[in-house]
Amino acid sequence: MSKIIKLYCEGKRGSHDYDIMEKVIENLSSHIQIDSIGSIRGAGAIIQYKEEKEVQKSDFYLLFRDRDFDKEIPETPKLEQDTQKTYCYYSYRNTIENYLFNEKSFLDFMKVEKLMSKYQFSTEEDVKNKFIDAANRIKGYQIARHTMGKLRTGETNFGTKLTSKSGVLPSNLSKEYCKKEALERINNAKSFTDNWNEDNFNEIYDKFSIKFNNDFMLNLDFFIFFHGKDFATSLKTILPDFPLERYYKFSKKEFDYTLFQDLVELRKLIESNL
Repeated sequence: MSKIIKLYCEGKRGSHDYDIMEKVIENLSSHIQIDSIGSIRGAGAIIQYKEEKEVQKSDFYLLFRDRDFDKEIPETPKLEQDTQKTYCYYSYRNTIENYLFNEKSFLDFMKVEKLMSKYQFSTEEDVKNKFIDAANRIKGYQIARHTMGKLRTGETNFGTKLTSKSGVLPSNLSKEYCKKEALERINNAKSFTDNWNEDNFNEIYDKFSIKFNNDFMLNLDFFIFFHGKDFATSLKTILPDFPLERYYKFSKKEFDYTLFQDLVELRKLIESNL
């Protein structure tokens, strides 16, 4: 009898995490199920409830999630298991959208949609330069978000956003403004203690400022560290009326998980438990 494998993720069918996981398990056992939990918050309780109510219990299950500033990005690409919640595995890149942008896919989409002349694209280098322009617009905001994420603990309530949600950018994207607003959020946190002070904030902020240098941009490392929704919004700002949702569908249709070490490791983990 085949083993029952359950893969939990945040989104439903059609969401990026669900659709990418479908690519990862392609041509594996039909007894592998992908199940949406709706939200990362309270994921442990949701998964426990789902597992307990099933008549046929899972032989193996895991939660695949992105980092979203909740966990530091490791030095090398890998699938990272949570040391406490051992059923939980983190993607290498900060958010799931980050896996869907690359120069070739973007240029191919432009050709299919006949958008080359509208946005003045001719080569993959043109795409790369536009990606870098979009990333540079939000660099100060991403430095602030990473700093807030690094200082945040389970008891804090200042989050990592300066707006209502990811993908909604502050009206002022300057480094000075984002830094000031982030520090103010932390200082106003109800659980603020002497362990967090402006010196600590500046030390971490400067670390990310140095990291996000020119080489970082040229290597497109922002697709590892930046929030994908923030990047997409910035890109749409400099490419007015760009059909982002159609691009996402195009990118997912052609998606190759083998290009990403962490996703290769995810498939191997699933295969080892069949």
